[in-house]
This record gives sequence, structure tokens and C-alpha cells, in this order.
Amino acid sequence: MAIYSCNISNVSRAKGSSSCATLAYISGEEVENELTGQTHKYGQQDRIIETGTIIPQFAPPEYQDPGKLFNAIEKFETASNARTAKKIMLALPKEFDSERQKNVVESYIKENITSKGYACTYAIHHDKNNNNPHCHILIANRQINQNGEWSTKSRKEYALDTNNTRIPQLDQDGNQKLGKRNEKLWKRISVQVNPLDTKEMLCELRERWADECNKYLAPEQQIDHRSYIVQGKEQEPTIHEGYVARKIEAQGGISDRCEINRAIIERNNLLKQIQTELQSLAERALVFVQEKGTSVNDRLGELLKRRTTVGADDKPSGGIADGERAITATETATENPTANTDTADLIREARAGIDNSRTKVLDSGANRADREAARERQRIATEQTAFERSRTEVIREPKQRTKSRGFER
Repeated sequence: MAIYSCNISNVSRAKGSSSCATLAYISGEEVENELTGQTHKYGQQDRIIETGTIIPQFAPPEYQDPGKLFNAIEKFETASNARTAKKIMLALPKEFDSERQKNVVESYIKENITSKGYACTYAIHHDKNNNNPHCHILIANRQINQNGEWSTKSRKEYALDTNNTRIPQLDQDGNQKLGKRNEKLWKRISVQVNPLDTKEMLCELRERWADECNKYLAPEQQIDHRSYIVQGKEQEPTIHEGYVARKIEAQGGISDRCEINRAIIERNNLLKQIQTELQSLAERALVFVQEKGTSVNDRLGELLKRRTTVGADDKPSGGIADGERAITATETATENPTANTDTADLIREARAGIDNSRTKVLDSGANRADREAARERQRIATEQTAFERSRTEVIREPKQRTKSRGFER
């Protein structure tokens, strides 16, 4: 499966490196640094499949020779801590044959590097079994302008305050300093004008490499320049092993970098198992909620219906209804019940007793429905608690296995 790797770094004199030495390493050729008189040669030509130098439109033709190109930049840079070049290391998809690898690299360089005025040399490396195809790109760290000359990396500009006004240089007395010709002096700042030294261009180079490869990769093989965190993946990235580490392993030794990657791979595999179990739990929880939800809705609907029925019934059955019918019959049989005080009082007391009984019946029915609904909710909560406890146990068990294997972070 295709993997993404794009590592960008500086060739810096401050760290004891030079673009001529780096060129000798990636090309497998002998390269003399004309500035120091030192000759660099690292061999290992059997691993180098393809090399090439690509220069921008206005570059001098002799820069097509990589030795002349990088000696020119070494001579032009005078600072002891100068960064004479940038180097990019790209992992090449194993899915590409040698011709496709070369075409992809050259297209990437022309569209994103030489089109912006930079000259560079590339070298495609393989190991013996083609298990680690990758490409080195060495870029002279200055643009070449339309006159075929090296451009500046920075320029001086006036420092401005919040009101976009120039800031004066002040002496100890707070007065503005004056130059040799009595001109006023203003604070200046150094502004970077070399795009290759900006974070924006470096991020763009990383993204464009993924875009270039994905033109020729199937959808399931696509690579992504973003970190796992940005992609939302709970996965630990492996580290770059390099040729030396792989050589140690090939000779029967154990490389620290390879050991670190093996541990990372095992942790990632364990993480995948945990994620699979959590996904299974989520699916089971969804089914549980759907099944229980339907059952609960039906049960609560039935209870609410019973409560409504009890509240809407104006003539409950049983003794209360019989009492009402008896009172009604008595009133009908009595020609003028209000004329007889005793009879009227008895009828009023009977009706008051029936109303009181009806209220008790209604309250009893509503309370019973409420109690049944409360018991149903309690049962659901108990089942939910048991489910959460079982889910916690499933998550805790893989973590315990991780600790027992010595991978506790």
C-alpha cells in the first residue's frame, strides 16, 4: 500500500554540511567543493536508479551540470552560517514502476519548484529488493532572476508603528539620531523575500506531493499529507528508519529505529482491535435502543391511554353508577323533593358522597398509571446501567492487555 512521507530540511554551514557534500551523497558521484578544495564521494551507486537536474527558464545553461550549480551557490553565500540549499526526501509509491516514478518526480519539480525560479537536482534511490523506493531533491536556496543571477533572500524595510508611521532611532536623551550627513535615522527590519524559507511554501510542497501521486493511484490507495490528528485518526505514526537501520537488520542485527516501529505497529494493531470492539458495541447499543424504544413507547402509550380513559369517564361503573341511578329514581318518584326538607337533604348528601367517591376513583386511576410509568422508567434505567457497565468492561480489558505487554504510554 502507498505511504506518505515528505521530509524537508536545510543544508546549513552552521551544522557543518554543504550542498556539494549532499549532492555527492544523493547522486553517488564524486563532487569537489571548489570553495574549500574538499572532494566528497560516498559510493553506493548500486542503489541509485535515476538522477537529473532541472533548472528554471532564466538560469545559466552551465547550471545543468549539478556540480557547477551547487558550487555556484556555495561561492555566492558568504555567511558562515548560511543555508545554501534545501533537501526534500519523498517516499515513492511501490505501485509505480521506474518510469512512472521518474515522471511523477519531474512533474512535481517543474510545477512546484523550478516554476518559482529554483534550480535543483534529484536522485531516485531503491534498496536491493525495491522495498524502500524514495527520492532526494536538492534545491539551491536562492531564486534565479530574469538576469540569470541569484536573487536576495531578504531586504531591509522601515519599521512601522500601529499608525503605519516610521519609528525613529533614538539616542540616550530621547532625541532622534542623525546620520553622517545629518539625515534622520529610522528603525529598519529585515523582511524575508525567499519563498522557500516560508512555512507557507513548505506546507504547499507537502500537499502538492500527495496531489501529484494521487493522480495515478486508485481511490483505495490514495495518500494524505495531513497528520493523523488532523485526519481524525487515533493512530500513532511510525518514524523514518533510513538506509542504515535497514542495513543493520539485513545483516542480522537489531536496529533501535526498527524496534521502535515494530512496537508502534503492535500498538496500532491493538488499537484497531479496540476500535473494532467499540464499533460492535455501538451497533449493539443501536439495536438495543431501537428494540427497547419501541417496547417502551408502546407500554407508555398504553399507560397514558388508560389514564386518559379514566379521567374522561364521567360515569364510572360499579357502585357509584348504581348509586347515581338510585338517586335519580328517587327524585323522579318524588313529586316535589324540594318541598320536603328531609328528603332534599338526604339527596344532597348522597350526591356529595358520590362526587367524593368519583374523585377518589379518578385520583386512584391516575396515580396507578403514574406508578406504573415510574416503574417502567426505573426498569429502563437499570438495564441501561447494566449495559454501560458491560461496555466499560470491554474497553478496560484491551487496556489491561496493553499494560501486560509492556506498552503502557
